[in-house]
Amino acid sequence: LAPRHDKAALDNVRRFYLKSSDDLEAAPTIGPKMAQRFAELGIMTVADFLGQSPDDMAELLDDSRIDAEMLEEWQDQAQLVIEVAGLSGTHAQLLTGAGYRTVASIADADPVALSADVLKFATSTGGKRILRDGHPPDLEKIKGWLNAAQEAMAA
Repeated sequence: LAPRHDKAALDNVRRFYLKSSDDLEAAPTIGPKMAQRFAELGIMTVADFLGQSPDDMAELLDDSRIDAEMLEEWQDQAQLVIEVAGLSGTHAQLLTGAGYRTVASIADADPVALSADVLKFATSTGGKRILRDGHPPDLEKIKGWLNAAQEAMAA
């Protein structure tokens, strides 16, 4: 008989939702149309995107709606999903929107402050747009991100 695993043990075996070798369209915030625009610039994969200067990409895109700061946030979101097990693109968007843009900033956060900041952002106009009528994450989910970030820092 196969060994039985309890739920906590199974929860610890989390998947990563993004790899640097993935097509850029798989990255948070970047849909098919934006991925096509980047492809025209020779930026095809997440690794290509992460390896570019946000200033250079903004200049090449030549779109007044997309500036270097926005592109840097998109890069931070992708990096978080690559590095933090179990973190989805939507959750990375909530974290960066709440000001947590690196694994270290999440790992070092006070759990209560992290939860308050994420939930405050999730109920803002920008957060609601990201959630698209979905529910904000619960406190256990947010604590799970903190634990996964701490694990990533320890690895």
